[in-house]
Amino acid sequence: MKTFPKIAGLCVLTLAVFAAPAYPQNTTLDSAIADASGFFIPNIPQRARVAVIHFDASTGRLSDYVFEEVWKAFEDSRRFVMVDRVNIDRIETEINYQLRSGSVDDGQLVSITSRYGAQFLVYGQIRSFGADYRMTVTVTDVEKASSSQRSLNVRHDGRLASLLNAPPDEEVQRAVSLMARTVEPGTVIAIGRISFAGTQSVSGLSLWLKNNILSNAQRHGDRFRIATEGQSSDFAVATRGLAEAPAPGSPVRAVVTGTFSPLDNGADVFLQLVSTEGGRNVLSSTRFFISAAELERRMLSLLPDRGTVATSQAEFERRQQAVAPFSGATNGWAFTVTLDNLDGIFHEGDSMTLRIFSERDSYFQITHVDVYGNKQVVYPILPGDDNFIRAGRTRQIPDNGVFMMTPPFGEEMILVSAYDRPFTVNRQQGTESLSAESVSRGLRVESAGNRGEMTPSATGMVPFTVLPRR
Repeated sequence: MKTFPKIAGLCVLTLAVFAAPAYPQNTTLDSAIADASGFFIPNIPQRARVAVIHFDASTGRLSDYVFEEVWKAFEDSRRFVMVDRVNIDRIETEINYQLRSGSVDDGQLVSITSRYGAQFLVYGQIRSFGADYRMTVTVTDVEKASSSQRSLNVRHDGRLASLLNAPPDEEVQRAVSLMARTVEPGTVIAIGRISFAGTQSVSGLSLWLKNNILSNAQRHGDRFRIATEGQSSDFAVATRGLAEAPAPGSPVRAVVTGTFSPLDNGADVFLQLVSTEGGRNVLSSTRFFISAAELERRMLSLLPDRGTVATSQAEFERRQQAVAPFSGATNGWAFTVTLDNLDGIFHEGDSMTLRIFSERDSYFQITHVDVYGNKQVVYPILPGDDNFIRAGRTRQIPDNGVFMMTPPFGEEMILVSAYDRPFTVNRQQGTESLSAESVSRGLRVESAGNRGEMTPSATGMVPFTVLPRR
């Protein structure tokens, strides 16, 4: 599914190139495609370079079908020079990337399209409209930065129903196939975090998507080689979550990441393949919808699990609000905490270490939050614990060991706060329930040279999930 919600408004912001007559009502999908194509084709100058990109639709199957039919209509007219499929993929990837950063306005759309030599861009969307669907086709004259639009109502017939009924397995397969077209043969890729939108939290849906991406990537053995567990760990440590270029000699050349969010009781999924080289360009991006019925049939939850039960929306929001002070939004300098694991998913018996990076000399404190929301300072706790980190360095914690993953199962968190001078923990060791108030108290520590309290200059946070080993 290709999603261009902001682009659809271009016709409102620009002058119309063509005068569109009243559109026919309740036609078939094929007739709507023929009508829209027949309307625009005579109005575009001959020999113009035309780019047709995928339509925004609920399923990749529907998006692909409309794209192919519109492309065929324009190509069969023999009036235009069609922009090739490789450059179309690049245009779509750039537009999707810009959308994830906010929106695509007229100027950005024109700039993206013109870079690939297109003079006219054809795109659109298909959305439910009462009992039927509304298909909107837009053509933008890139040189004039002006657009025209054609809208038609489409009956919900057998063909449309079959195109709308695309299983999520097929959507993932399509997404991986698109990724495979963007890389050189033998490219080593790793699967990164696929998380609930706006957070780093992973859930049953995260794991299902990861496993399906892996199995589909293995079918493209000529293009992809999947990074081993050791290669992925080395890459995670070297990049600190894609914050920097990988260490010299790292074999990983691209990482799959993604997000999902609630939509119409289902899930709106966005996947992308990001290069680890140069400016970490987005090589491919895909968006699709998983219905509530499909999620229920597969027993997949969007929110993290606690044991065998999905976390409630209210509980999840309370936890996010409580740990908000550790988001790093007000950091006085660059400060990060990351895992030796790209996707944040561990199984019982696995080991884990943390990497803490600080741009300045600082003193840090680490708090662990368990699946039940209990928080406890885990470093420093012994007299010999060295909680100083030198500017520009990375510390591994624990210093001489690892954290072992044990039950209970579910999402846990690591919270780190950094200070510009030494301190001692200003409370007795033990656990207490996570809340916005307890986090605020936990952030306050006692300075070694001042009996008063101080607040951190920088913070960091990373969730991780512990699952039973099957």
